[in-house]
Amino acid sequence: MRRTVAYVAAFTGMATLFLVTILVTALVLNAITPRAAGVGEGSPSAAPSAAGPVGEITITAFDLGFEPTMVHVAEPGRYTVTFVNDGGTFHDVTFADGTVIGADGRQSASGEVAIGPDGMSFICSVPGHADGGMRGEVMVDGAAASGDPQPTPSARTAEEMRDIDAAVTAQFPAETAGRGNQVLEPEVQPDGTLQWELTASVVEWETEPGTVVEAYAYNEMVPGPQLRAEVGDRIRIILHNELPEPTTIHSHGLFVPPDMDGVPVISQPAVMPGESFTYEYTLRNAGSHMYHSHFMAEHQVPMGLLGAFVVTDPAAPDVVATDVDYAMILNDGPLGFTINGKGFPATEPLVLQHGQTIRIRYMNEGLQIHPMHLHGIPQLVVAKDGWTLPDPHFEDTVLVAPGERIDVIVEATEVGTWAFHCHVLTHAEGPDGMFGMVTALVVGE
Repeated sequence: MRRTVAYVAAFTGMATLFLVTILVTALVLNAITPRAAGVGEGSPSAAPSAAGPVGEITITAFDLGFEPTMVHVAEPGRYTVTFVNDGGTFHDVTFADGTVIGADGRQSASGEVAIGPDGMSFICSVPGHADGGMRGEVMVDGAAASGDPQPTPSARTAEEMRDIDAAVTAQFPAETAGRGNQVLEPEVQPDGTLQWELTASVVEWETEPGTVVEAYAYNEMVPGPQLRAEVGDRIRIILHNELPEPTTIHSHGLFVPPDMDGVPVISQPAVMPGESFTYEYTLRNAGSHMYHSHFMAEHQVPMGLLGAFVVTDPAAPDVVATDVDYAMILNDGPLGFTINGKGFPATEPLVLQHGQTIRIRYMNEGLQIHPMHLHGIPQLVVAKDGWTLPDPHFEDTVLVAPGERIDVIVEATEVGTWAFHCHVLTHAEGPDGMFGMVTALVVGE
């Protein structure tokens, strides 16, 4: 009996080994045969198959662009797309057929797209990003791309290009819902403390006519309320968090106690949804300052959690007396390229009478450098990051890096309407004319 069992076991083992050997051999031969013929998954000569995609495409996004911008495939068919977002904010790749694959900053996503024989164009659909350079094409070798989400200038006549550009500019200044950067008067407490309450929440924000995007806002405005006070004032800011994620407030450029600096863990616990936190300190240094989130700031600040904090010093008179004091907050990211929360033609013009002067406080809360260029009139640069310059000087294009504040004085010496824009031209002009970081200085007689 034992001998019979042993025979059966041995026979069964040999049969199993034989079957495994056959299967392995078949798999190896199957894998080798296509390679020997020069055909493999994703290779130029791969043929479309009902079993799945004919190949793979990898597109990497950064702020603001794609790599590569020209993707070559050998033949039409369905392709697996790997989308890698190396940028600091949300981007997507939107194909002309409507396929959208998106990912938050430093994340990846995948999907599939059917590429026709004429190829296909793609853009990032976040407002302002396509005009900022986030465009590309999938080219089928030997064919020209088609199906552009919007006609390129070369596809239009000169008359059409002129009329499209004129129609956009004719809307300026266009009306949109909501206005940010409005001065919020403090509530003066019995002990003289100046108190503001700021509520962070998710809102729908119209950046330009008909373009409504999800934004994060303080008191339902982007930028948040403008705070103004003087050196020596005791101030209190009460933050209420109605966001679905933690947040904090950092007073950028101000001298504050360490536990009021707004950095999670290092200076305070993150303020959780439904919680509140009180910031309180005495103002010690004057200048153009900002307040913004310091929790996942690469996301929350471009989404709108930012505002101006202007501190003046009665004991230190201005270098030049001005008639108008104007904070201009620059931002870029999911809301597009914006000046005080709006993109052209919905930006606000600066209006002066001949002979008046204006102090413009540039504040860059964005992820990119913005050189601000004023046509027709020079800008006297008088302060940087809240500190008065010992030798003011004139510039016509003022470079403002992320986090910087630059103060300039402009004297309205030239009557007329003068273009005023970021001179990174992809932040200001695109296939449909001017957009984004464009406004105008209007000097009346």
